Amino acid sequence: MDLSSFPPFAAVLNGADAAVTWIAGAIDGILPEGVAVLVAITIATLVVRALLIPVGLSNARAQVARARLAPKLRALQRRHGNDRALLARKTQELYSTEHVSPFAGMLPALAQIPVVSVVYGVFTRATVAGHANALLAHTVFGSPLGASFAQLLAAGALAQLALPLALLVLIAGIAIMSRHLALRAARAADPGAPEPTSLGRALTWLPLLSVVFAAIAPMGASVYLAVSMAWTSVERTLAQRHYLAAGA
Repeated sequence: MDLSSFPPFAAVLNGADAAVTWIAGAIDGILPEGVAVLVAITIATLVVRALLIPVGLSNARAQVARARLAPKLRALQRRHGNDRALLARKTQELYSTEHVSPFAGMLPALAQIPVVSVVYGVFTRATVAGHANALLAHTVFGSPLGASFAQLLAAGALAQLALPLALLVLIAGIAIMSRHLALRAARAADPGAPEPTSLGRALTWLPLLSVVFAAIAPMGASVYLAVSMAWTSVERTLAQRHYLAAGA
């Protein structure tokens, strides 16, 4: 079943599309038409991320709390590693004593999925609530917002690749910065953590998969992805610093 055909979801999707279109129309006289759409997507993304700040703070606090307990958990594993039942009981006792849940931050993260799905749908779907998605019909510097880098490359539209390619480079840069900040925050939260395994080091490069996604997604979605990734990286870094300093 196509979720966008479900009436409540379709109505929300249509409302979000109308809101972004209205923002683009409001600034259309100030900026060129296509650029106005890019700015509207950016503004809409920032508004959504601002509404989700409590989720981001909850996740950051949970990460810091788990990192604070990591040395004690490693000590328990060394002491009771041969007795799984005892280790499980002692681990649960530690979480209870420290008032930390191993699932902290999970529910807020799940709660944001519907919101992200709506925003993603607005910037990727050719039709919204039965009508054409006007946002993706615009072009910016000759590049259609509804086309992806992969589509333009396959079609040989080299003249239209400049902006999509610039977005891919930007997203790659944000992903690398995000990885660097996340590793630095992890070291600050748990200085005694053992060196990661080869698999663990490889997993730290997962943010770069966003470049692959951006290459096959409509350019409008790539703009959303770049802004959202940058926000997430900055928000997580600042929040973790705050909770580390506060001893959360």
